[in-house]
Amino acid sequence: MSKVIVIGHKSPDTDSIAAAISYSNLKRELGMDAAAYRAGELNKESKFALDYFGVEAPEFIDHVEAGQQVILVDHNESKQCVDGIKDAEVIELVDHHRIGDFETASPIFILFCPVGCVNTIIYNLYKLNNVKPSRAMAGMMLSAIISDTVLFRSPTTTDKDRKAVKELAELAGVNYEEYGMEMLKAGADISDYPAEKLAGNDTKEFESAGKVFTVGQISVMDVEPINAKKADIMAALEKNRAAHNYVASYLMVTNILTEDTYLWFTDGAKDVAEKAFNKNAEDNCVYLPKVMSRKKQVSPQLIKAYAE
Repeated sequence: MSKVIVIGHKSPDTDSIAAAISYSNLKRELGMDAAAYRAGELNKESKFALDYFGVEAPEFIDHVEAGQQVILVDHNESKQCVDGIKDAEVIELVDHHRIGDFETASPIFILFCPVGCVNTIIYNLYKLNNVKPSRAMAGMMLSAIISDTVLFRSPTTTDKDRKAVKELAELAGVNYEEYGMEMLKAGADISDYPAEKLAGNDTKEFESAGKVFTVGQISVMDVEPINAKKADIMAALEKNRAAHNYVASYLMVTNILTEDTYLWFTDGAKDVAEKAFNKNAEDNCVYLPKVMSRKKQVSPQLIKAYAE
């Protein structure tokens, strides 16, 4: 494949999908033969945004070939990358997460910024290069920032994210609050998903002190339909954990209206979960009020607990 692949993480969320689209578009505007790809299935929220702004979904690939030039967006840890990445040639990286085990053979362009969404960074690269995004590109970047910051409810939200949303909403010709709630509602309507899909929803792998675990997240506006499926979801979560020999698997059930999270976990993880959050666990669950961000409020605490 001659084109440069621009791709986000496995189990892609709206930020990862939109980043592949928006950054590949910017690279083409600047003269690079780049194309957006995805390393997993689209979720309902991403589909809503793509349909709303009339944007074609990135093509799915399950691996990259040796020597293929790749730009990574919205992730950098090897366990979250598309298969084959170790033998590919990563030429750029744009991200807003912690720096994991990323390494390259040669110097490359790397841009990290502690903001709520990687599309906030990408939008500012458009501005830096004097490239005005189309309505469709502005809409996708807007959708990503709304998604990752949960319409500014997430503690990861920064003033840069807020500024970007207001400017992008104008370019996209939408009221960001009204559009944002429509999109979040569409994404939260997942009660019809089978247990296996819910168990693996928006899941990322992490490693700490040689131990590999996963943290998935379900964002809803009513936890009861998900609670009704808890036994089946937990069975699927455990099956996947055992199949990959993870030390544990966690699933954040986050209510975006009440801004809290029920952190479910597989058998054997109770002590770590209680240690990580200094809370008592019951029925394979720790209740975390005012917790919405995996990046800032859940994965760092678990990483630390496993390292100690």
